[in-house]
This record gives sequence, structure tokens and C-alpha cells, in this order.
Amino acid sequence: MGKIIRLTESDLVRLVKRIIKENEFENDESNMNSDCDEIIDNMRYVYRDIMRHYKSKPEKFDAEEMYNDLESELGGLLDMAYDNDCENIQEVELMYDDLLKMFLMKTGFED
Repeated sequence: MGKIIRLTESDLVRLVKRIIKENEFENDESNMNSDCDEIIDNMRYVYRDIMRHYKSKPEKFDAEEMYNDLESELGGLLDMAYDNDCENIQEVELMYDDLLKMFLMKTGFED
């Protein structure tokens, strides 16, 4: 049996917005063939969204779980960049690493 989690209305709105944004991105062929600037923008969006949520009540959230969520979401975007043979894949990889490091620094969580 899975975990039972409680979501506030704002949590649910945030998740729905994120899903809609990801679906729009995945369905837009012109973005898929770009030089991955859109993927980098989405990585930044995911990071800001998670940090905004964390900063609202840090004592309420498990930093390890949030780190794993961040790593998973950023990893999915990184995989998308690999699948699209991005011209600037090094920038995408660097953004992935930098955002994870920033999360660790700002939350004090040790990976």
C-alpha cells in the first residue's frame, strides 16, 4: 500500500500547473528540436517551484524527499535533452549539476 499524503489546495494547483506546462512542452515539436534553451528554462522553473514550496515552511518538508523529487524531475529534462541531441548539451548538464548543488547549499541537506 502506498503512502498517504495530504495536499493543500495550493499544492494541488501547483501540481496541475506543472503537469500542464510539461505536457505543453512535450507536445510542442518546435521546442523539441531547439538548442535546448527551453529545457534549461524548464529546469530553472522546476528548481524555483520546489524552492518556493520549501521556503514557505521548511520545517514541514523532508529535504531528502524534496531533493529526490528535484533530481528526478531535472533528470527527466536532462534525458529529454539527450534524446533530442541538443547542440548545447554541456550547458544542460551544467544546469542540472548547478541546480542540485544550489538545493544542497540552500537547504543544508547532505546527499
